[in-house]
Formats: sequence, C-alpha cells, structure tokens
Amino acid sequence: MTRKPVSVLVPGLPTEDGNRVPLTRLVPGQGKRGAEAFRAMDPFLLMDHFGPMVLPPGTDAGFPPHPHRGFQTLTYLIQGAFRHRDSTGGSGLLQPGGAQLMNAGAGIVHEEMPVPEHLESGGPIEGVQLWINLPKALKGSTPGYTDLQAGTMPWTAIPGGRMRVLAGTWAGVTGPARTPAKIAYAHLELEAGARFEQAIPAGWIAAAVPLHGAIRIEGTEVPADSVALLGEGDSLALEAAVPVSLMLLAGEPLQEPIAHYGPFVMNTYEEIEQAIQDYQAGRMGHLD
Repeated sequence: MTRKPVSVLVPGLPTEDGNRVPLTRLVPGQGKRGAEAFRAMDPFLLMDHFGPMVLPPGTDAGFPPHPHRGFQTLTYLIQGAFRHRDSTGGSGLLQPGGAQLMNAGAGIVHEEMPVPEHLESGGPIEGVQLWINLPKALKGSTPGYTDLQAGTMPWTAIPGGRMRVLAGTWAGVTGPARTPAKIAYAHLELEAGARFEQAIPAGWIAAAVPLHGAIRIEGTEVPADSVALLGEGDSLALEAAVPVSLMLLAGEPLQEPIAHYGPFVMNTYEEIEQAIQDYQAGRMGHLD
C-alpha cells in the first residue's frame, strides 16, 4: 500500500461572513479565479472554519437569511448553539457535536443564528461548514433539511485519539449523512505523536484540514487552518506533531463543469443568471 503525499498545501484565508462572524475560508484552488478554484477538490467545493469566537452579550452575529442553489451544505458545530430555519419550513437546533445537512437543490433561503439565550449571555461559537457539489441531474432537486444530532455520530475511540464520523466510513465506522456525491468526512482528534492511516478508494481525492495544532504527512508539516490536498497513493497516513483537531475528507470526483457565483454553484453561467433572477423574484421562497 502506497501512502499519499501532500500535492497541494494552501493556507486558509481569514475573512468574515454573515453578520461579522470571523472565519477561515479553506479552498485548495485559492488564488485561482471563480469556478476554477472550486475544481481543485471535486466533489467538495469549499470549507469554512467559523470561529472560534466568543459572542459578546446582545450581539446579532450569525448568518442571517441568504440563498443557495445547486449543492449541499453540511454544517458541523463544535462549540455553541445555532438555530436553523429555511424557506421549506425546515428548522432545527444545532448543538455541539451535531450537524445539519441541507440540500439547496433547486433553491433555498435559510438562516443560521445563535439561539436567543446564547445571544443574551454570550459564549463561544465554533464550527465547520462544508459545501458538497450536486451532480448535474440533481441540481434541480427538491430542497430540504436533515437534522443530525450528536447521538447519531458519537465519538469513537481509536489508538491515540478519537474520531467522529459524519459521512461515509472511517476506521470501520459509518456516519449518518447521506449525499448523492460519494464522500467520507470525519472529525479526528489525536494526541501528540499519534498516527492514523486509512485506505482510500481508487480514484477518490483525499484531504486533511487541521483546525487546531499541526500534522505531518509523508514529511510535510501541515499547520492549522490550511488544506493539505493529497496526491497519488492508496492510503492517507498522518502523524500528530502536537495535540491536534482536524477534519478528514475523501470523495469521488463528479468531473462535471462548474459555474460559481456567490451562493450558487451550477454547470453553466446561463444557469447562474437564472438562479439570480429566480432568487430576486422570490421563487426560492422566503423566511417569515
């Protein structure tokens, strides 16, 4: 079995989104223009590591109503509490260790805001949102929302650490998130010096994204808030340089054209124009 080396190592881009929420935007093709950047980690589009931040009492920080079309979001919360609402009537409470899978499909408007009591008292917020592309045949699918409570994806002990599997199978554990794109996605925590190795299906891409701490992959050090996109090989193998918290991703590329503008990811720019018109005309729905 040959181990995958790091083929691309890209630091995340510190920015803000929503109402003044600090985050690190993690895209392996960062620096390239438009949709070209999104092709680098097909079928994944981007990852936002939001926080960690401490909400001051009374703040309105969060992600107020905004649209999406053409892909799925998988939002995983590490600290804090968020309330989700969307234009299909979907709603849910996102708590530490839980996640929400939203199919934007033909179009959805949603918001993710800290719960009122959290806004009143203040407190820490941290999480990760992953954008997963939809195949062309499903970009017009019915939008919807799936609540994934922490109890459906508990921590699993592994040598030198623990793992929470959100989607696909890692270390013999299968996560609850179901997506049209074939993916595997997990949160891994390791003690300093601990190692982890996993076979990756042929033809799949694989990446590691440390949130805190650093790892080594085949001699390359990967610091926090950076994307290590791996090259050719049969397995992902890494070692914790220090105590580390990281996200692991693997997936089968869709290999379809990508057109991207803001919150819309389609196959052509004509479809992007239509998405903008549909949103402006209210055809993606509204939040009361």
